[in-house]
Amino acid sequence: MVHQNPENKDKPPSSCLVEKTNNNCQKRKWRPWDERETLIKIEGESTPRGVSIRINSSLLNKDLCVEYPNSVWSKYPQENKVKLTDNLTYIFTAHLPFLLKNNVRMEYNTGYPHVYSWANACFMHFLPAYWYLYRGKRGTKVFPLLKTLLNSRAYFAETKDIPPRFPRTIDEQIIIPFSFGKDSFLTYHVAKEIGLKPTLVYFNEPTEIYSKEHKLKLIKKLYQDTKKKVYYLDNPFGSLRDYGEGWFGWELALTSWALLALPFAYRKKAGYIVFSNETSTNNFAYDEEGLKINPDFDQSAQATEELSIVTQALSEGEVYTTTFIQGLNELAIVGILKNRYAQKTFKYLMSCWAETVAAKHKRWCGQCTKCARLYVYLLANGVDPIKQAGFQDNMLSADKEELYNVFGKHAAGTGWDAFGLNTEEQSLAFYLCYLRKNKDPLIKKFAKTDTFLIVKNNFDQLIKKYYSLEEEHITPLQWKKKINQIFSLSLRDIRKEIEDLL
Repeated sequence: MVHQNPENKDKPPSSCLVEKTNNNCQKRKWRPWDERETLIKIEGESTPRGVSIRINSSLLNKDLCVEYPNSVWSKYPQENKVKLTDNLTYIFTAHLPFLLKNNVRMEYNTGYPHVYSWANACFMHFLPAYWYLYRGKRGTKVFPLLKTLLNSRAYFAETKDIPPRFPRTIDEQIIIPFSFGKDSFLTYHVAKEIGLKPTLVYFNEPTEIYSKEHKLKLIKKLYQDTKKKVYYLDNPFGSLRDYGEGWFGWELALTSWALLALPFAYRKKAGYIVFSNETSTNNFAYDEEGLKINPDFDQSAQATEELSIVTQALSEGEVYTTTFIQGLNELAIVGILKNRYAQKTFKYLMSCWAETVAAKHKRWCGQCTKCARLYVYLLANGVDPIKQAGFQDNMLSADKEELYNVFGKHAAGTGWDAFGLNTEEQSLAFYLCYLRKNKDPLIKKFAKTDTFLIVKNNFDQLIKKYYSLEEEHITPLQWKKKINQIFSLSLRDIRKEIEDLL
């Protein structure tokens, strides 16, 4: 409480604890700092089958549990379960201040997590992307989001620090978080070709309402055809993330999958968790304030190396995180799959957002930017999307224009394509479709644009840029030479095929 000196009664108050109204000073009712926050109690527990998270507050109440298949969890040491529970509980709830649009005080019954600093670093890197996606809805510029981040707090329980226990791992045993997308398939095929033994794990997110049934069918079909098993792990914790066109919580998706993969790595004595992060994940733009926007920061080269430090910390230094395809662009990835692994890939391929009812009976919904992008990239590389990859819609019909970046506007929605960072690569794909004599309405329209002429005049440079192996420093050195040789030979053949189109 602030008291005024009567001798200074004509002076304005020196504190914001009082305000002037109609020439009368009234004391404003203030609460202590901790009472101005919304309390959220969060409990993480190890269960006989996995991990549970319970959330109790006036804003959100949830009781969720992840259960591992077979004996993957029961064979995981108790000290490892404690550490993993600490980290999973935080990584799936750290974004709640953003999601709930409030200053919150999160009180955990779990110990201080290894991922605490990493999660907040991800939030900081994502702030400009948040603003780009939510502009007009969440205040102005980045500051309100930064304020939410800085004004919210997390408290953790006092726990006895017991280090994790891991067996000596085998480098050749690797875990691949597998989505049935083009990047996952190339990682898997290359790993097998160089003699590695990949274990495939599909993490099903609750937001993937329609894709789940398609993925289960693909898992069954892949096993019937190749005898390759794909582990299926339902992830109810994902329901805590933003849904639809939202983003909050997804900035830590790869971190969450890496942590969820650790019990599989223990069971298989796997030395590596291998994500499928290609070179475009490093792409960025600057907003009007000069802030760097990287919508795929958690898949970038820097993030991959940071995430490897986390998995090493939770495995006695035994499990590293990496990627094999950091030097490849998306057009090149599709081209290599066609050149080298076509019969083993396209009939199982699914890379659709599958967020609308249109995806209920189709593994390619035909309405999202991912469907559009993959369709034109397949055609550009000489793959028939309908006959070979299971598409049911022509994604180059006139009504699909808003899904592309090549007609002067960013693609619809708020997915990765909406940032416009792949406009040049997409323009090259359209031009390649033109060279392959495609006559669909959007190809004809593209042929009349200024962008068409730009691509035509810079064709050789663009082919070299998007169909060459870029320098990168992520691929493990013991396999890098073999992997690069596979990619380089395929890309040479692809460039030769493209030359023949001219």
